[in-house]
Amino acid sequence: MTNKNLAVVFFVACIGCANTPAALGDEYYAGKTIRITVPTNSLASGYGLYGHLAATHLERFIPGAPKVVISYMPGAVGMTALNHLYTIAPKDGTLISVFSQDLATDQARNRPGVRYDARRFSYIARATSNVPVHMVWHTANVSNFADLQQREVLSGAVGSGGVHSDLPRAMNALLGAKWKVIGGYPGGNDVRIAMERGEVQAAISPATLFNDQLKPWLTAGTVKVVVQYSDFRHAALPDVPHVVELAQTPEARAILKFMVAISTIGRAFAGPPDMASEALNILRKSFVSMFGDPAFRADAEKRGADIEPMSGDDLAAYISGIIATPPNIVAQTNELLEGK
Repeated sequence: MTNKNLAVVFFVACIGCANTPAALGDEYYAGKTIRITVPTNSLASGYGLYGHLAATHLERFIPGAPKVVISYMPGAVGMTALNHLYTIAPKDGTLISVFSQDLATDQARNRPGVRYDARRFSYIARATSNVPVHMVWHTANVSNFADLQQREVLSGAVGSGGVHSDLPRAMNALLGAKWKVIGGYPGGNDVRIAMERGEVQAAISPATLFNDQLKPWLTAGTVKVVVQYSDFRHAALPDVPHVVELAQTPEARAILKFMVAISTIGRAFAGPPDMASEALNILRKSFVSMFGDPAFRADAEKRGADIEPMSGDDLAAYISGIIATPPNIVAQTNELLEGK
């Protein structure tokens, strides 16, 4: 075929190029505003932090350069924002959410207020996991899980329920640990101060803090991290066992895996059910580009934010798996958490 004929073929093939999905993508978000909702009322929370990071950087990676803003939607421990995303949010990709990490376990446990099916959200990407880890003060004479099975350790807890209380009590019931939970502290920092003062001997904190804020404690041996509340080992603590691997029976493993699902879900972004496929594809590609961007990474590091991405497809599959947890495992989890 001559060069002239090749040129004709190329021209004919490209007559419709202006209407290809890629070209349409350049215009899809032009002149629009994307609102990112977070289920809290401030930037101080992890949800607010990752929402603000995306609001700051995302528009650089979306064709058409839409404006990206953050919107606070607190209420019902994250359910208000989830129910809004499921039932009210426009499906054109102009509203997405940093959603509550409890969405799958809350649905599986049939918690009051759930008016969504988490399997139907349009998952964009996870920014990071959110792994709570249990550290013990050096004076407690506890350095590993075997020690926890032999010695009682006073562990401070925020409030009277949630991660700080539920997970240690699950370890006691399922693994024979001897945590004694001392609740009522207003925040995680208050628990850490109480540990320094000797009021308690242990505290739960996010693994990410050991990259920076709490790293001196770990380096100096002031604390020892004895367990991670997840079903994988966080990159910052590769030598510390996660709670699921400590379980000795399939039943205990299943209950603990269900309980720590929140750690894998972490800080992630989704759109409403049946969101426009073009918008979802654009957002997924844009988040991948943003996560790999040096300026974004530098800003995340400056703010103390881990970046451990997971694709939207993988996140959707993981969430569907958690919701499919056998009813007997969910029932036993409920009984454990309710103290029956």
